[in-house]
Amino acid sequence: MIHLTRQYSLSLLFILLTVGKMSAQSVPVGSLQEEQILLKSLLADSLTSANITSVNRPFSHNPYKRDSDTFSDNPWWDRPIQGRTISLPVGFKIGLHPLQILGTYNTLLPYGENNQAAWYGAGLNPEIMGGFWMTSDYLTLSVQPHFIWQQNKNFLRPRYTPTSRYEAEAIGIRIDAPYRFGAESFWTSDWGYSSVSLHYGPIEAGISSEPLWWGPAVQYPLVLSNNAPGINHTFIGTREALRIPFFGSVQFRWIAGYAQESDYYQGSSAGDNRFVNAINVAWSPAFMPYLTTGIIRLYHIYEINGFDWDNITVMLNPFQKTSLPEGQRENWQRTPRNQAASFYALLRIPGANAELYGEFFREDHSYDWRDFMQQPHHNSGWSVGMQKAFYAPLADIYRINLEITNLGITQVYQTRHQTYYYTHNTIRHGHTNKGQVLGAAIGPGSSSQFLGIDAYRGDFKLGLTVQRVAENETYHLRTNSIQSTPNENFGDYFRHRVNLNLGLNFLYGPGPFYLTGSFIWTKAYNYGRFDYGRFQGINITNYEHKDLYNSQLQIGITYVF
Repeated sequence: MIHLTRQYSLSLLFILLTVGKMSAQSVPVGSLQEEQILLKSLLADSLTSANITSVNRPFSHNPYKRDSDTFSDNPWWDRPIQGRTISLPVGFKIGLHPLQILGTYNTLLPYGENNQAAWYGAGLNPEIMGGFWMTSDYLTLSVQPHFIWQQNKNFLRPRYTPTSRYEAEAIGIRIDAPYRFGAESFWTSDWGYSSVSLHYGPIEAGISSEPLWWGPAVQYPLVLSNNAPGINHTFIGTREALRIPFFGSVQFRWIAGYAQESDYYQGSSAGDNRFVNAINVAWSPAFMPYLTTGIIRLYHIYEINGFDWDNITVMLNPFQKTSLPEGQRENWQRTPRNQAASFYALLRIPGANAELYGEFFREDHSYDWRDFMQQPHHNSGWSVGMQKAFYAPLADIYRINLEITNLGITQVYQTRHQTYYYTHNTIRHGHTNKGQVLGAAIGPGSSSQFLGIDAYRGDFKLGLTVQRVAENETYHLRTNSIQSTPNENFGDYFRHRVNLNLGLNFLYGPGPFYLTGSFIWTKAYNYGRFDYGRFQGINITNYEHKDLYNSQLQIGITYVF
């Protein structure tokens, strides 16, 4: 267990205890403020108040108190990143969000993950985010738009990449996720982390454009992440864990809104309104408060005949199609819709500054309970991971994260059709918003093995990452199986499409300026799949290695007013 100084422990205790006394705006997913809260939650084994909130983000509170005398000598991760506020006579407080300026450059290929409204193409991608907030005991307004310019340089187009409806249908990938956003440079503007909410006690309701991060995953949540712009939505939910005597703590969020298609989508149903209805419910039982379990359910529905209140209550329907009443079953067949659901668990280990987590994902329904019991892994994906903070020489604190994610098809495909996750035969836009995947950033059919370690010392942070990503492994296994190739002994296994990502990131945060940066080197094995299925005397001993290399450099600065 980490041995914190008394000063660190007291400030940590204060920040976590004030989670339940919320009085300001939410904390954006992926921000430096959120990193502080998550690290402190990992360190605070004896405090369970923040445990449940990490699976339902953004945090709907501001747990900071500005006190320069108390925090000035603490390391950056134990010092609030919060500007001064102004109190108004009418009971409101106002303030400015930190100003964030970020520049990202890709040398050869598009690459970027969990970057909200931004799409990092080849070349330069500068962006800026900032704004203001205003809050009272019952009303909070946050305006934090996001502006990005993408140079969008040309790059080598991969084989089998759909650029039209017909090419997409030919290779079985139907999704609004363009491989390139047009042929010119372009601007993107988005409302970002903007919202207005009414709240009383632990309950709140309002309107928001914030990207959501649901579930315990650190890198790739399977249903909702900040990999795409947030869906414009209304919501109702909890601002903090709702404690029920003898039962435990419960937190939930129910959203309803409209996902938008990109400017480059040419598939069927283009222009149709796509209604999104989703709920996330988490529970920490009273008998085991260090365990959090939860369930997520999400629907995409095309509004063929306009808005229908049944599209709201569909969240209450059974998970099996045969359990629906006859009338609802007929309506189900008439209205194009797709369900995604997941079950997750997060276990914090007292005294070890560690946590274990996992998520199991299902695309679409089982036919009935018998079908589920026989093949629960049909159209399924999963993610498992662990985090641990520990003490070692040369730094104050180290944090390690290992996460394995799989969105590739299971062996069930040998007897039963399985679709690409995040796609559907009637919801042709897929699980996307404005051309980017709403779930795990690795995308349909892919898998990832990620390892990262961060060292925190004083005003500095240094991190190292290594990752293997099998890009659209489902396509590779389907088209290069032994049964589908002219050679009966082996398929095209030696041209597997894989990325090796090696990363370095840093932070220098003396305040009020916080300088961040990262460098990611990628080796794209068999980029483009240009020679897939071409044998003619070729095997693992003599095939041509057609690999590409990309480097991404990112520099950012955050200023707290």
